[in-house]
Amino acid sequence: MTENNPFIDIIKGVKPGNIIHKDDEKRFALIETIHPEAAVHWMAITYEEGTTEALKQENRERFLELIDYAIDMTNAQIEDYPILEQGFTIKFHWGAFETIEHPKLHILSSE
Repeated sequence: MTENNPFIDIIKGVKPGNIIHKDDEKRFALIETIHPEAAVHWMAITYEEGTTEALKQENRERFLELIDYAIDMTNAQIEDYPILEQGFTIKFHWGAFETIEHPKLHILSSE
């Protein structure tokens, strides 16, 4: 993995980024994307590096925990982000379409 991983740098506070939620014990974070495609566009990320595809293939349980974290923490933010009451979409990029290699899921508000 590259030394300049923007997601790890945001978690560590080396690069600026809006962290919506961070769980050091479970090693997940919910961060705001810098290129939003919706009113709310966050990414649920792991602290470990690699690719989303590798995480699913090598540690299926951790991949499923990431999905649970994304859903649970997004639901927990509804009071502060009422647009999420309309629902949200979770998507991920696979293979060559993953522009920055890092295990992550995108959360987008439904509009």
